[in-house]
Amino acid sequence: MASLDDIVTVQKNGVVAVNALVQALNEFKTVYESFVGNKSFSGISDNTLVTSVSGRLVNLSVSVAAAGGTIHDSATVAAADTSNVICSIPSTTGVYSINFPFSDGLVVKPASSSTVSVSYSES
Repeated sequence: MASLDDIVTVQKNGVVAVNALVQALNEFKTVYESFVGNKSFSGISDNTLVTSVSGRLVNLSVSVAAAGGTIHDSATVAAADTSNVICSIPSTTGVYSINFPFSDGLVVKPASSSTVSVSYSES
C-alpha cells in the first residue's frame, strides 16, 4: 500500500507537469500570434501611423483600390519615405499575405481615394 508521502509526491509531480504544459502553450501562442497577427487596423484611407514599435506585417486587405500606395517601416508618418518601403499597396481589391518584419514601426500611406486594412503583430 502507498504511503501518504508517495501520494503527495505523485500529486506534486502532476501539478508540476501541468504547469510546465501551460507555460509551453503560452510560449507557443506568443510565437504563433506573431506569425498570424494579433492586432489589426482597418479603414485606413489617409497616411497613418499604425504602431511605433517593432513587429511583423502579416496581411494587407485592399477594400477600395487605387494605384500608388505604400507601407513603410517607420516610427512616424513624416519619416516614411522611399528608403523604408516594405511593400507597395496593390491597385486591385483583395487580401494579400505580406508576412514581413518591421523594426521601427508601421506606417500605411494609401493612395488617394483608396481604403486598406492591415493585420500585424508587435514584438
